[in-house]
Amino acid sequence: MRLDFKLAKSLMENEEGMNHIWIQIFREEGSVSQTNQIEIQLPQGIYRSCNLNGYAENAWQQIVLDSKDNEVIFAIFTQEAIACGDVNISVTLTSGEKMLNREIPIRLVNEDEMDLVEINEQVTERVKQLTRAKDTSSGEDTNIILIQPRVLEIRHNDFSYLEQKYRVDC
Repeated sequence: MRLDFKLAKSLMENEEGMNHIWIQIFREEGSVSQTNQIEIQLPQGIYRSCNLNGYAENAWQQIVLDSKDNEVIFAIFTQEAIACGDVNISVTLTSGEKMLNREIPIRLVNEDEMDLVEINEQVTERVKQLTRAKDTSSGEDTNIILIQPRVLEIRHNDFSYLEQKYRVDC
């Protein structure tokens, strides 16, 4: 069994930054099919979303995979400024009595350094596919745009003449 990962961006902003991680699971042919669990340990100040694949997560936030599931994608993000530098995300795959651990290095940088970022188109395309599949499976028509008309309320007060003089109607 082997774990590989790909990041959507080579760098992640240290304040209100976001990235996606695509973890792929490669099993040996002829291996006994079992339920697997993936546990993700994040450094302090980095958080993650639920997995975009829609797999079940238990009370310990372990992702539960069937024997046929071979990938997990999730978003990681920061909410407030954290120290710049290299950090590692620990991913542990448990399959029966086997345990496999991988470290995913993430480089946190200031907003000024984000112009050096490299985007992995393969990951971004896979995230879009999962998002589109989720939107179509929910039964909602995402092509409908609802535009609400702007309602102007005219009030008379001491500054009404300023509103009449300077208001720009679009």
